[in-house]
Amino acid sequence: MARYKEFHHLLRDRLPEEKVSHCVFVAEYAASLAEKIDVDHDAAVTAGLLHDLCRTEADEDLLRRARGYGLQVSDAASEVPLLLHGPVAAEECRRDLNIPSDSVYEAIYWHTTGRPDLDRLGQLLFLADFSEPTRRFPEAAQARALVRNEGFDAALHFVCEKKLAFQQSKTVVDPNLQAFLIWLRKAYPR
Repeated sequence: MARYKEFHHLLRDRLPEEKVSHCVFVAEYAASLAEKIDVDHDAAVTAGLLHDLCRTEADEDLLRRARGYGLQVSDAASEVPLLLHGPVAAEECRRDLNIPSDSVYEAIYWHTTGRPDLDRLGQLLFLADFSEPTRRFPEAAQARALVRNEGFDAALHFVCEKKLAFQQSKTVVDPNLQAFLIWLRKAYPR
């Protein structure tokens, strides 16, 4: 990928080492699955590397930047501004890094919650972010095993179900995640 070094340096300037490592592993895992689901390799790497570009920003900065970009701030994001790290990163990638791809933009924007009609790159980033090989929670390993044994769609359903269950155990559930799971069940029935 032509801009890999540039993006890697940007990550190292902005994020702590463990987040940089996570981004690299998401990019590598996404790239390893891309061909199997007909996703462009370079788009998978770009989205994987840059998805958490704004992950460590303070809540008030995410809210300020989202509003400054004219992004809609949902009730869920108002309560949990961390939900804005994807949308803010997507805007920064488009505006400051000159990444014109709508698919990369959408993948980064929705990588935390998903949304109905999310394309395969977005689905891939959603899954890879949850289950990249250095993730230590058991569900990540389960998701990787599902990819190997039952295929991408089975793993995607699993990841969405686990993320929704986690949100439901907290005080705020993003309605986009619920809508994404309903859409997945119709678009890719098991």
